[in-house]
Amino acid sequence: MSNNLEIIDRDSFRTTGENVRKFNIHAARLIKSIIQSTFGPQGNEKIYIDIIGESTYTKDGATFLRKIDVQHPAAKVLIDATNTVDNEVGDGTLTTAILAATLLEKSEEMMDTGISPATIASGFDNGLKYALELLDSISYKVDNKNKAIIEKIAQSCLGTKIIFSSLDQDELKNILGIIVKAVDTVYSNSKNSLDIDDIKIEEKIGNFIESKLIDGIVIDKSTDNKVMPRMIENARILLLDEELESKITRTESQITINSPNQMMLFCNAEKDMVRNKVQQIVNCGANVVFSRKGIDKTAQEILSKAGIMSVKRVKENDLNWLEKATGGRITKDLEDEEMKNNLGNARSVYEKRIADDKMIFVEGCSKPRAVTILIRANSKMVMDEVHRALQSTLVLVKRFIQSPSIVVGGGSCEALIAYHIREIASKTPGTEQIVLRKFAESLEEIPLTLARNCGLNSMDSEIKLRSQLSRKVHPGKIRWVGVNSSDRCIGELDWEIIELKAAKEQILNSAVEVGRLLINIDNIIVKKLLMNTHTHEDGTEHSHANGDIKHDHYFDKLGKQQRPHHHYY
Repeated sequence: MSNNLEIIDRDSFRTTGENVRKFNIHAARLIKSIIQSTFGPQGNEKIYIDIIGESTYTKDGATFLRKIDVQHPAAKVLIDATNTVDNEVGDGTLTTAILAATLLEKSEEMMDTGISPATIASGFDNGLKYALELLDSISYKVDNKNKAIIEKIAQSCLGTKIIFSSLDQDELKNILGIIVKAVDTVYSNSKNSLDIDDIKIEEKIGNFIESKLIDGIVIDKSTDNKVMPRMIENARILLLDEELESKITRTESQITINSPNQMMLFCNAEKDMVRNKVQQIVNCGANVVFSRKGIDKTAQEILSKAGIMSVKRVKENDLNWLEKATGGRITKDLEDEEMKNNLGNARSVYEKRIADDKMIFVEGCSKPRAVTILIRANSKMVMDEVHRALQSTLVLVKRFIQSPSIVVGGGSCEALIAYHIREIASKTPGTEQIVLRKFAESLEEIPLTLARNCGLNSMDSEIKLRSQLSRKVHPGKIRWVGVNSSDRCIGELDWEIIELKAAKEQILNSAVEVGRLLINIDNIIVKKLLMNTHTHEDGTEHSHANGDIKHDHYFDKLGKQQRPHHHYY
């Protein structure tokens, strides 16, 4: 009998100490190497082809990291952090991944010199505290209704996305105007609150310049009947959540009919019920009906004769958007005496062919609390990327409205904070001085990555950044030195390229949290794959390679028979 007490069973694999940290850092380094070339306006695009052969063409960090399938827990932690940043602020996913991975690389350098992980984690915490304090002191608070600033924020976000780097000025001005107007319309008509879900995004193949904003809702359906009007002016819209067809019972039912006359009476009774419902609609004064449920041929015929346009089987979300856009209320009972008061209004409702499909446009709503952005692009891949870019931009603008503080972009914010943290480090005694310097170097990786992707030399860029920041400035003045991606140079930047303070806070917090978490892990215990776990006749349960095929063990040789069929868990 062994004198050693087995705590971890033989089906588990254990890694401890320095090896764990090296594996974690290596995983983060690999993630960084994959995505850092896409960073910034001059970054490259990626194509991901999934298991069924569908291609995703993207330059968005969060999209690409969500697509790739990683197994290592450290890589998953890093990707989860970028997803959090994307969900909270809509931008900064690549910055988070690059900063977190660089912090881990600097940690490895310090641990190789004998600095303990606890000292590094403490230094990172202090570096984060100083960075947030400096960020607060250099940021500017502005009016959250300033359209010019909202447009610049949108342009800074879109400038790093796939299609917008190649747009001409008319196309760029068009899409920025659409975003600003959509946000302003919803924000103004929703009691100064912005819910980005109130901005519907529809896609159709076409030219990008044809993308436009509809001050109402676009529905990807056609009218129910060819004889119905295709255009209704001064629309009075009924939003219906009741079927205009014979009801089908939810449980099995049986009706006994003994003669053709009874059959005719039954069919006529059903039609009379539908006719009565449709007559209620005609009487209430509606000339457009959107129904979440079915509308049968009898109802369509009566509505057509009354000059009423109807659209059946409208999605529930579309009906909710119509409710917000038209000012109407969803009607669930046609016997309701207040049904007239539930009608919504629009200047026009019409059917129009877009690309190969017909769509219903509800336009000219007086004070819409929901609008539609119609995206046109020349391929499905590009449309999907534009859709993602618009979603990220809207999240970012929403965060700006909640917290309207800004800083200059182009890596100048990180460079400025790094410069000041290096000054703080020079006055800090002990080992923490080294950690703070490494923290500052990690922040500088953001502008340096931008510079590399612009074709600049990393060492020259680092020297220029530090030398220009070290020049004396007038008291109270801030020198923003960063990467001008358009001119491909290092220099002072103005307020044309702006980013959110809230986004920078989220990036710093997430990146430091990932770095601190991964360097503090010193044990990984991995259970072998479940597909190889099986039970033998004597009750022995274990896992090993090729456990899914018939095999022998030492206990089989002792006369014990293996079960004919394995039981897998």
